[in-house]
Amino acid sequence: MIRSQCAVLAAATIATTTLAASDVDPAHAFTWADNLGWLNWGTEHGVQHHGDHLSGLIWSEQAGWITTGNGNGPYNNTGGADTGINILPSGYLDGYAWGGNTGWINFGTEPFAGAAGARWDDAAGRLRGYAWSENHGWINLDDDTHFVAIVPPCPGDATGDGAVNFDDLNAILAAWALQSGDPGFNAGADLDNSGQIDFEDLNLVLAQWSTTC
Repeated sequence: MIRSQCAVLAAATIATTTLAASDVDPAHAFTWADNLGWLNWGTEHGVQHHGDHLSGLIWSEQAGWITTGNGNGPYNNTGGADTGINILPSGYLDGYAWGGNTGWINFGTEPFAGAAGARWDDAAGRLRGYAWSENHGWINLDDDTHFVAIVPPCPGDATGDGAVNFDDLNAILAAWALQSGDPGFNAGADLDNSGQIDFEDLNLVLAQWSTTC
């Protein structure tokens, strides 16, 4: 992938993630990299967990924005907008993040399989292991104090604002019948992570109507 494509991907990801708030726990939103310092996963445009992939941006004071994907995953990682971090059924991560000042960051299982492999710990609701940047070295996801955790999802909350209301209904209707990869697809409105906005997502909104999380 050429750098101009990556710049377009990062810009597109910023636009996409303004539609839904990051679901990273504000109390556990930072990881440390020796050559990058603190990485903030929970900004306004921060990372979102979609079950089988991630989306959104990581912020580095030293290196700027790092994109984890545009939300239309799982990603094939073949280039362009189809690049990002997947979550495999085993829990291990697969794929790449990209930053204009960091280059590629490898979240894949090779050659880091085993205890060091970057992975999603479903029981603890957090990331573990390590990612590797050719330009900046190891990124530690495994610290006991500073790590990335995801707030448990709020059923029916398509906008990520902690309440189920007309905003969520409108988000479903605005993306109705769209599938992952379609222009205008809103991953936040795909409440059942099926890859399509349909009656199942609408029913989740209606079933949780007026609730807050």
